Amino acid sequence: MIIKTPQQYVNQPDILQSAGESIAQFGKNALLIGGKTALTVIGGKFFDSLATAGVTLTIEQYHSYCTEEAIEQYVETAQRLKADIIIGAGGGKILDLAKAVGDQSQIPIITVPTIAATCAAWSALSILYDENGCFAGSRSLNHSPQLVLVDTRIISEAPVRFLRAGIADTLAKWYELTPYFADAESELALKIGLHHAKLAFNGLHEKGIRAIQDATNHHLSEVLREVIDSIIVLAGLVGSITEGSYHLALGHAIHNSLTFIPETHQSLHGEKVIFGVLSQLILQGKSAVEIAEFVTSINGLKLPLTLEQLGIFDVSKTAAEVKRSIQIDAAAFSKFPFPVSPELIEEAIIKANRIGKESLNKGGIYHEPDIMAI
Repeated sequence: MIIKTPQQYVNQPDILQSAGESIAQFGKNALLIGGKTALTVIGGKFFDSLATAGVTLTIEQYHSYCTEEAIEQYVETAQRLKADIIIGAGGGKILDLAKAVGDQSQIPIITVPTIAATCAAWSALSILYDENGCFAGSRSLNHSPQLVLVDTRIISEAPVRFLRAGIADTLAKWYELTPYFADAESELALKIGLHHAKLAFNGLHEKGIRAIQDATNHHLSEVLREVIDSIIVLAGLVGSITEGSYHLALGHAIHNSLTFIPETHQSLHGEKVIFGVLSQLILQGKSAVEIAEFVTSINGLKLPLTLEQLGIFDVSKTAAEVKRSIQIDAAAFSKFPFPVSPELIEEAIIKANRIGKESLNKGGIYHEPDIMAI
């Protein structure tokens, strides 16, 4: 069994204003990789705190995907600067890039998420894309970040769409693991993952909408803090403990194929994943009642359940493209406790889109894009 978790996780409003001493214990010459908006919102007080703690800081602004080329570029930068610590500030793509750079450079990693849209701040994994934003694989890292600094005030002031997407990505962990219930009897790591996924699932069903309302009003409530922890910590813990066996996350696999369609690049990770989960439920043969309950819940969170909401209007062509590009090997197909094939996935996507459209026609909520650069 392998366990990879951060050494320290701090969730506190305004923590960045006094984070210098905590960071200085890991290194004194920092390379900070951050998105444009992230570098603005973390503020001068964070930089002042680092200076007071004796940490030299070099800032690199980055605004694209986590690619192999970008990783190599910043590894070279870290070597040239003789950096002994990497700080990543921003959303998932930036954090994945910083983690990969630190891991390859074999120096400590600090993550500073400015949104709660994924568990990237926590995980020992970097998702890779090509320069066009198409999924290109992943890197399993040697360890999670040494320190995760979550300034909840910053996250509470971010566009609420990111929080919704984070809730979607976290809910998906439960739906994607439940088909493997039978394996949990003999796999402790899977049993632990299911436990954390269920904790997150229950908490988000109870408090997710309230947290979204608070975030909309930029009110940093205890409910919002708990939901942020569910997205980063509980979702992160689902994948932190492994035992050698691999359980394919079908909603994420569909997401990965959707990234090959340029129109979906306006959509966030969790938004594409949750559509993939609806497709999975259809493949599982879930009853009309169970699917209706799922659709009602997701519409209540103002999340997309149609391809049109993801920016796609040619449904048949998209479903065929996913069938062609879905990255699931034969061994993984055989592990599913229900029939899965590229052809069945194509059919499920078409049906999922139809169900989603019907729910909107019955009063569901269409989510308009309001994405901003991070």
